[in-house]
Amino acid sequence: MVTLVTSQIPKASPDISHLMAFEDYCKDQSSWTIKRGPVLYNPRSFSLRFYSAIQTLIKPVLKRVKIKGAVLSLGLPYYYYLTAKTFPYYGTNCDLRVLWTYDVWEPDYERVAELVTKSNLDLLLLSSYQATEHFKKLNLSTCKVHWVPETIDVHAYQHKEWKDRSINLLSFGRSWQQYHEVIVDGCEEHHINYQYQERSATHDVAVHGLKKKLQFPTTADFTAGLADSQICICFPRCVTHPALAGEVSTLTIRYLQAMASKCVILGAAPKEITQLFDYNPVVEIDWEKPVEQIRHILDYPEEYMAIVEKNYQMVHQHFHHQNAIDQINELVKSNLT
Repeated sequence: MVTLVTSQIPKASPDISHLMAFEDYCKDQSSWTIKRGPVLYNPRSFSLRFYSAIQTLIKPVLKRVKIKGAVLSLGLPYYYYLTAKTFPYYGTNCDLRVLWTYDVWEPDYERVAELVTKSNLDLLLLSSYQATEHFKKLNLSTCKVHWVPETIDVHAYQHKEWKDRSINLLSFGRSWQQYHEVIVDGCEEHHINYQYQERSATHDVAVHGLKKKLQFPTTADFTAGLADSQICICFPRCVTHPALAGEVSTLTIRYLQAMASKCVILGAAPKEITQLFDYNPVVEIDWEKPVEQIRHILDYPEEYMAIVEKNYQMVHQHFHHQNAIDQINELVKSNLT
């Protein structure tokens, strides 16, 4: 038995919106018991510490409450978020305390290890293969670590025929400035419709977690924009923001979103791709002729339709939210027995 504690976080940023959409999918499509966590009101930092403090104070009382099976939280590998959003269920006497999470990067390893200890986790499920291998080598007491890659609700994405798409080249959210500077003038010169998130030293969605001035303000805008794009630029975070990611090179949902929208993925594949695919789903950058490469894809799209279709089938068969639910169920079952 799994009890999922869902988030109630108002005015969500895109990453929080994706998390809550995953929770909604689990609520509708899994056999899990669903419990709603408290509303994390603004100012957010105060509410996080308030609920965390309350849980600490009444911990002796909560320990008398027995929840059979696993209590599960999804996402947000931060101690105060975890204890606040799961209040009071994480503090009870459950059989397994489980966290599945993403965004565990190399510079965060020590902090996440402390979270595991302070939260008394029994099962840590990570979306990154490299992070999983690192945490398996640590002495985390009775906590077991497994790899459960990121997934999406593939039916939430749409696609158009190639000829009906108006955006030739799309870079959304986190971008790599080095590649952008190499192609932006050439795209303008050759009348390539190149759409990208504006970025500066004080305005970078990967660093500042911005909610305003977003390229696609709503989820509907974003899925429509992807469906209207022919080529989607995707690089691992270790390439675009190495100070934030370290050496962790993982398959983030931007790749899956582009695959589900039948875009040609142009960029670089993450290192763990060989663990997940028997082929490379990414058209690797030609640094000698980057603009000419883009023009070639646009002029001869038929050469790329086979990999686009293969990617589309792959994300449907192996990276749907249901796959994650099934993996979590199996891991909970094996650890309970």
